Amino acid sequence: MTDPAEAVGETLAANLRAARQERGWRLEDLASRSGVSRGMLQQIETGRTNPSIATLARICATLGIPIGRLVEPPEELGRVARAAQSPIRRAGQAGQARLLINDGQAPFVELWDFLVAPGDEIRSAGHPQGTRELLHLREGVLTVTVGGAAFDLGPGDALRMRGDRPHAYRNPGDTPALLTMTVVYSGNQDPRFSPQPE
Repeated sequence: MTDPAEAVGETLAANLRAARQERGWRLEDLASRSGVSRGMLQQIETGRTNPSIATLARICATLGIPIGRLVEPPEELGRVARAAQSPIRRAGQAGQARLLINDGQAPFVELWDFLVAPGDEIRSAGHPQGTRELLHLREGVLTVTVGGAAFDLGPGDALRMRGDRPHAYRNPGDTPALLTMTVVYSGNQDPRFSPQPE
C-alpha cells in the first residue's frame, strides 16, 4: 500500500513544478518573488521535503493559485477509460454505439463512438431539455434528422444539433458510417447512460 504522505509529497512536487513551468519561471524566479529559498523550492519539487503550510501559502500566493491545486491528486486531473472496458451497445439493426468516456460530473458530457450500418437507422426520442450534440462523421455518409430538419453529411463533416428533440441517424450509403459524437447536457444527465466505473 502506498504511504499517503509519500503520495501527497509526489503530487505536490509534480504540481508545483508544473505551475512554475506554466509561467516560464526558473526556481530562482519563484524564490525571489516568494521569499522561499531556491534550495527549499528544489527540495519540494524533488519530493525530498514536505513544506509547512506557511511556506505553501507564500508559494501559492506568489503563483496566484489556491493551496488545493498543489495537492490535487492525478485522478482529479484526468482518467483514462480503457477501450476494453467501454461497453458496446447495439444501435439500430446492425450498428453499435460505444460510450467512450463519461465522468458523471456537472456539466454532464459524454463522448460516443458510433457505427451505423448501411441502410440502417438509429432513432432517439430526445434527451433532457437543453441537451446539445456535436457529431463528426469520419467515414461514410449520414442523414441526420432533428425535428423537421434533415442534414446530409459526408466524410469529415461535422454537425451541431439539438439533442433534446426527437432525432435519427440514417445511413443511406452502402458502407458503414463511422462517427464520433459529444453529448452535452445543460442540466441533468440522461439516466439511460450512467458513468463508467472507475
